[in-house]
Amino acid sequence: MTKPIVFMYSGQGSQYFHMTRELYEQHPRYRLWLDHCDDIASPVLGKSLLDTVFDPARQKSDPFDSLADSNAALLCVEYSLTRVVQELGYRPDFLLGYSLGEITAAVVAEVFPLELGISFAVDFARLLADRTPRAGMLAIVGPPELLHTHASLFAGTWVTGRNFDGNFVVSGHAARIDDLQAALKGEGVLCERLPVNWGVHTELIDPVEPEVRSLLGGLGFAPPQIPIVSSTTAGPVDSVTADGIWAAMRNPVEFSRTIGRMTAETDATFIDLGPSATLATFVKYLLPPGSGSVQTSTINRFGNNLKSMSDFQEQTASVRG
Repeated sequence: MTKPIVFMYSGQGSQYFHMTRELYEQHPRYRLWLDHCDDIASPVLGKSLLDTVFDPARQKSDPFDSLADSNAALLCVEYSLTRVVQELGYRPDFLLGYSLGEITAAVVAEVFPLELGISFAVDFARLLADRTPRAGMLAIVGPPELLHTHASLFAGTWVTGRNFDGNFVVSGHAARIDDLQAALKGEGVLCERLPVNWGVHTELIDPVEPEVRSLLGGLGFAPPQIPIVSSTTAGPVDSVTADGIWAAMRNPVEFSRTIGRMTAETDATFIDLGPSATLATFVKYLLPPGSGSVQTSTINRFGNNLKSMSDFQEQTASVRG
């Protein structure tokens, strides 16, 4: 029996300046699709998305933390990578989104068109910037027991992502995350500030819920043409709704539980269509020894995109249609 193929879409935190630049410059089909996305996104943003992503004045290590720009960029990059991979003969059995990646999954599943997905991603970001307080997001490398053994350090924060046993994410007001980061470093706990300055997956975004629901009410939702799995509910999405999308932006991401449930039912091939191989890395740590499931990515943060794509095709040749 052929293993089901799962396309995975990462969210905020996986973006960086110059992501996929080499692929854009040397892969004609990827360039065609990303140019198509730029044609749609630029009027919404009021500027060229590609000029922002490939800004020569920016280093890859600079924080890409403009939410409207990075939301659009992630959606466009993931959509373009998906189209290239589909043209190579890969056919997903499931689509799995992480936070904003649930919007990419909905677009790929033809729940609503790319144009509406980009518009929502940008409008949602602008609402957060205009109507919610500045926040911070911290990825922590350590056991979840830290939340109990160091409870006083985590006061005033929320767990917003459970990725695997040794990795979770917390969010809170910006000053509170500053203090937490300093305290954890003082305790020798590895942590990394993510380029996300708004309180997604926490009550800090509750003030914009009516406006977000109004935006979602204008989308219209068709039945998914490819089955979707939500990493918010850790289960299948029978139909995409405004409630479901709001929950994906407001509630914690339960990625570890989601992969656990999926692999408990069957082995699968997990393909990361994000720019950083973030979700493929999470899956690698989640799969138990001897698992028949496999994980792979198309590109990653380290450049050499063409070799990464070539390696991906060699690793997964047997699952192409």
